Amino acid sequence: MSHVLRAIRSHHSKLQLVATRALKTHGLRSRRGQHPAQLGLLFSVLTSVIICTSCGKVGAPVAPSRLTERTSELTAIQRGATILLSWPSPALVQDESSRFYITRVDLFRLTERRDQEPVLDPDDFEATAQVIGFLDRAAIEAQVKILGHLEFTDAVNLSQSKQLANTRLRYAVRYINKREQAASFSNTVAIEPAPGIAMPPAELNVKAKAQDEVTISWSAPATNVDGVTAPSVVGYNVYRRLARQQFGGELLNSEPISGTGFVDNKFQYLADYIYFVRALSQGANGLIESADSQPFSFTPVDKFPPSPPDPVSIASANGSISLFWPSSAERDVVGYYVYRADSADATDKDWIKLNDQPVTTVTFRDDRVVVDQTYFYRVTAVDRFNNESARTRVVSETTHP
Repeated sequence: MSHVLRAIRSHHSKLQLVATRALKTHGLRSRRGQHPAQLGLLFSVLTSVIICTSCGKVGAPVAPSRLTERTSELTAIQRGATILLSWPSPALVQDESSRFYITRVDLFRLTERRDQEPVLDPDDFEATAQVIGFLDRAAIEAQVKILGHLEFTDAVNLSQSKQLANTRLRYAVRYINKREQAASFSNTVAIEPAPGIAMPPAELNVKAKAQDEVTISWSAPATNVDGVTAPSVVGYNVYRRLARQQFGGELLNSEPISGTGFVDNKFQYLADYIYFVRALSQGANGLIESADSQPFSFTPVDKFPPSPPDPVSIASANGSISLFWPSSAERDVVGYYVYRADSADATDKDWIKLNDQPVTTVTFRDDRVVVDQTYFYRVTAVDRFNNESARTRVVSETTHP
């Protein structure tokens, strides 16, 4: 009501003027002394009308609008001595002046006993949980661009096995806008960490030992993350990503690998890759991966010549000689070169290449020959990296008219 009273005071003189004119209009100044009382009565009536009118504009307090972005799909898995949190990408409003513009996401962790009632009420959770980290706007945008979702890794101490036996970790995330207004909490997700998880594999090595094969090898981990020897390893997973990617990796094996080696044959030559391996341990509810091994950067280079296209067939007719050979089995072969000499035991420099560019067919006709003269031929295959095969066995033919 204070703003109403201020408005009444500010318009006091106007009300007096209105009341005086009304009295004059209705002849209320006929007797001296009546004017003040009647004027006061009219002034009171007008004041009441103003107050009632003004009070009609005042309603219940309206809560300010807030940031509404929230996820209900937060998940958590254990990976080695860490807990990996993951959730879908938020709607990223670009207008920084908007209350819906997200500046960061805060991550909360609450340590519970496994035998206690879970803390699910948002107010109780906020009062007892602690902030363990955050992702700022730049980190959010980078992960959305590269991963298509958001992730956060929480390192936990797994050295106290007895204490962990009754420990449950509960997590939630919450978005914050530029005005430091907080959205509602996400769903909470709980995980019971297991200490008997293997350390990462060691001594990772990557080599290209054969055509279209990259061989990855590593050593088994020495301990579990809790420091206990005889690590609990039931297999391995091998991952690969492009070097320009900061996060993630493609799982290369369809089933857990029992040994300490793997052959990748689904790569591209000259692509810059990063390989890493994770050990697998048996958890209470399934297999649990270790942390990543040390990454290994590797760019496959094709230095492997294709096999020669043996056997070559040869025939002569109409003053020319024709050669035929089977297609190469290698998928990267782009063509063939044909060589000719005057004798089977000619030195390498005496074999003349008949075509400057590889022929893409598996036949060749030599028209630059003399009738009744014998010629000797060899053929090679060449791949797209200009690796040339060894020459085929020598074939010969005499030109027939």
